[in-house]
This record gives sequence, structure tokens and C-alpha cells, in this order.
Amino acid sequence: MATYKVSYFPWKGNGEIIRLVLVIAEQDFKDERLTMDEWLKVKEASPTKHMPLLTVNGTVYGQTAACARYLARKYGLMGSTPEEELLIDEVYECIVDFLKEVFKLTYEKDDKTKEELKQKIITENVPKLNDYIKLRSKLGGNGFIIGKKISLADIHLYNIVDQCEASFPGFFSSAPDIKKHADVVKSDARIQKWIATMPKMPQ
Repeated sequence: MATYKVSYFPWKGNGEIIRLVLVIAEQDFKDERLTMDEWLKVKEASPTKHMPLLTVNGTVYGQTAACARYLARKYGLMGSTPEEELLIDEVYECIVDFLKEVFKLTYEKDDKTKEELKQKIITENVPKLNDYIKLRSKLGGNGFIIGKKISLADIHLYNIVDQCEASFPGFFSSAPDIKKHADVVKSDARIQKWIATMPKMPQ
């Protein structure tokens, strides 16, 4: 039986998708949450010099998407056919593209520019992603985007809605298809248990 450890900072960020895949797969894992000082002490010994890191049976791996896909594939969260896997990968990458715009907003220091970026994302990028999810969800069922069971695509969509709405309330208020699919994942008993028991993040 495999043993897992997810190492990341004491917040959701890039580490949360790996945690969520393990939660949905119902796999026990050590949730290692490092302060910046703790991370700097071990950074040079890590393979990629970046977190998150996934340790599997004592071997450390890096890169968020690689780790998430590895676990999703291992635990049946990448669809039932090669074509479904391709589509799930496609959805994942489209969400990554969307997040690149959100990251610009997150790290912008100028208030005026930040507000302009926020409005651009809400009026352009969010509707574009919603239209895409609406299109691809025609290939799904039971409330899921691709196929008839939960996949990495659904988990990652929930992940970005959860994190974006926490930082920018109402971000997806005009995106009914995104919210609908995210709500399906959020209502999953495994996710509800995780929400109830996950460590509190620093304020």
C-alpha cells in the first residue's frame, strides 16, 4: 500500500489540487504544511526547488499538474477511455490558462490596475471559460463535465472556484455552468468531510 505526503505552504494555492485528488481517491496522506522559514531549510534538497511536492513511498516528486495527473490516473479519475482522458487533460489545461490571468490579478500591486484586471477577467475570461465548460459538459453526465463519474476536470474546476471566490466574492456570479459543476463536487461527502476537518489557514 502506497504512502503519501503532500508538502506545501499552510494555505490552499497550488497544493490544494493534489490534496483534493487524494481526498476524492480516499487515500490517507500526510498533509505537511511548511512555513517559509521551514521551506527554505529544505528547498535545496528538493528535486524541483518548488512546492508543492508529492512524496510517494519515500520518493519526492514535483510539479503540480504532473502529481495531480499521476494520482488521478492511478485512482480512476482520468475517465474510462483514452479519449476521455484527452478531454479531461484539455479541460485541466484550459483551467490553467484561466488561472494565469487570475495570477496577474493576485500579484498586481496598483489598486487601479488591479480593479481593471478584475473587471476584464469577470467580463471576458469568466464568460469564455463558462462557455467552454458548457460545451464540453455535453460529453458528461450525472453533473460531471467529462464522462459519468467525477474526474480531475471536475475537481480542478471546483478548486479554482473555491479559491477565487474566497479572494474575490462573486467572481463567478455570471457563470452558471461553472458554478453548477463546482457545486456538484462541493456537495460530495468526501469534500464536505475535508472542508470540515482540514487545517485552518493563517489569516
